[in-house]
Amino acid sequence: MAKRLPPGKCVHCIRFFEKLTWDHVFPKSWYPDTTSPNLEKWKIPSCKPCNSEYGRLEDDLMIRIGLCLDPNDPKSLGIPQKAVRAISPQFAKDENDTLLRDAKCRQILGQASFGHNVPDHGMYPNFGNVFNVPKQNQIAISISPESVRRLTEKIVRGITFIEDSRYIEWPYKVSFYALHDKDAFPVVSLIKRFGKVYANEPGIIITRAVLPEDRLTSLYLIDIWGRFKMYGHVGKEGDRLSA
Repeated sequence: MAKRLPPGKCVHCIRFFEKLTWDHVFPKSWYPDTTSPNLEKWKIPSCKPCNSEYGRLEDDLMIRIGLCLDPNDPKSLGIPQKAVRAISPQFAKDENDTLLRDAKCRQILGQASFGHNVPDHGMYPNFGNVFNVPKQNQIAISISPESVRRLTEKIVRGITFIEDSRYIEWPYKVSFYALHDKDAFPVVSLIKRFGKVYANEPGIIITRAVLPEDRLTSLYLIDIWGRFKMYGHVGKEGDRLSA
């Protein structure tokens, strides 16, 4: 059992709270079935509002991304099935849960594109029609760019705190980038050359390269399920990622 947290700052919003909760850096529900039961799952201090808000955001993203993953891939084993169950009323625990799952299903399908209405652009890197599904049978699930940005920020803040016991505060900020592999090659080369790997394999591999002078300026490659990649940059206001 995790020890009770003393009063202090929330790693997310950097405000002081008398009562803090433990928040998992990487969402608990995102670990594939192939994850070792003895794997240490990183946790950080969070205020209750941030913890709850991130929980809702992570559940929504897990469903949307999980519906687009290969159900047989060991790196994401069990995630697609979990996503389907989350919007299937027949798996509900009670009447209220039935209504919630049905509403979530309607929301996701209502925001999706089908068949010839699926656009040929705007797909998240490493997704799109990777399984060569005929156009008339394709379904495109929408995700919120702001949710992905915030998830990147959460993971970056979490690793920074776990590794260096530091908060990311002004004038530093976290920036998010969604890059195709070919465009990310120079950045990935830099991160892998100077970075350290934080692996909760097989589902999660995070590589961080940090500037030794301040231990805050840094680059992150966040690889989830071998498909969903996010790039993070910590720098001062006005700094931009370039390769």
